[in-house]
Amino acid sequence: MKVVILAAGVGSRLRPETDDKPKAMIQVNGKPLVQYQVESVRKAGFADEDIHVLGGYKMERIQEHFAGTGIRFIFNPNYESMNNIYSFLLTEEIGDDILLINSDDFFDERMIPLLLKAEAPTAILVDRKKTLTEEAMRVKLDGENRLTLINKKIALDEADGEYIGISKLARPELESLYQKARTMIDNGETDAWYENVYEACAADLEIIGVDTEGYAWVEIDDFNDLETAKKLAATVLT
Repeated sequence: MKVVILAAGVGSRLRPETDDKPKAMIQVNGKPLVQYQVESVRKAGFADEDIHVLGGYKMERIQEHFAGTGIRFIFNPNYESMNNIYSFLLTEEIGDDILLINSDDFFDERMIPLLLKAEAPTAILVDRKKTLTEEAMRVKLDGENRLTLINKKIALDEADGEYIGISKLARPELESLYQKARTMIDNGETDAWYENVYEACAADLEIIGVDTEGYAWVEIDDFNDLETAKKLAATVLT
């Protein structure tokens, strides 16, 4: 299994902080966000050579930060014109099972082994306790915790939780997911999220929702989220 950190986006809601660097390089208590993510997977047993950062906007800042390590990089030349469905498709070149992490996630590192130890070969982390907002990537699960829907349009009172942006994806399911992503892009759905690919394949693939068990996390979209991350870093992540 390899790790992929999706870090191609601009992070426009964090300007001027992101004028000269990608969101993944935003400082959280003196350390870039992507550094926390890398450390979390290192502690879970991954070598630097197993870790890929998929960048786009000002990617050279991330490369400079990790100079001298074995961390690998994939460049998305279409980061401005396509949503992250294209970044997801670019991970096909890795040719292995992948642990996929959104670069704007700040999370308790105990979530990584929680997902890796789950019996299901293909699974996503779902927070079933957090109060949902309109921006949340909501999920619907069946009685066996199998994903049926994942989008931002599910009624807040009907969703079973929020996908936090971390997935474990096995090769057999990935083959189908890549095929669907390619078809969607060819059909002009370049503004789609990779989660839309999950939903499009959910009827045919077993994608299991793994509970985050109350571990803390935040998706950093704006400065309020950044302040939340800083508080987490000072308390939970010690």
